[in-house]
Amino acid sequence: MKYRRLSKEQFEALHEAFSQFLASQSIDQQKWADLKAAESELIDRQLDAFSDLVWEATLRKTIYIDHLSPGAYFGFHAGQQSLRMVGVKLPLDLDFNAPETWQWLETHWEDQGVSFYMDQKPYARPRTEILFELIEKGGVLAESDNFERLSKSFPS
Repeated sequence: MKYRRLSKEQFEALHEAFSQFLASQSIDQQKWADLKAAESELIDRQLDAFSDLVWEATLRKTIYIDHLSPGAYFGFHAGQQSLRMVGVKLPLDLDFNAPETWQWLETHWEDQGVSFYMDQKPYARPRTEILFELIEKGGVLAESDNFERLSKSFPS
């Protein structure tokens, strides 16, 4: 398996797509029920194959990943050739999901203990593997909002 198996909740959310995946392999509802009762190894292979398919499609489309922790934000922009990162750490455990934290940062960006980070690196491994690793370490798929907000306000 290239990535990891989807969670039960993810499979439930993708129920129709999974049914189509099975149908593309000539597995109907009755055959699936029979397989579940008899061949757990084949079931595992189907679940893993579908999971990899979903992850691969998702990661290929991914552009932004946010990684938030108390008092810190790191945003990633996944280009085709390189990964850009911007980040900020605060001396307080503020929540970057709250607009008040961004307002606080606009006022206190020069305070001691506020640290900014910026980097860009070409991919040393396949792009999808690197993005998957970021997600496994707590990153979440995101829109451009936080990344662009911090990029534009980055101290020069």
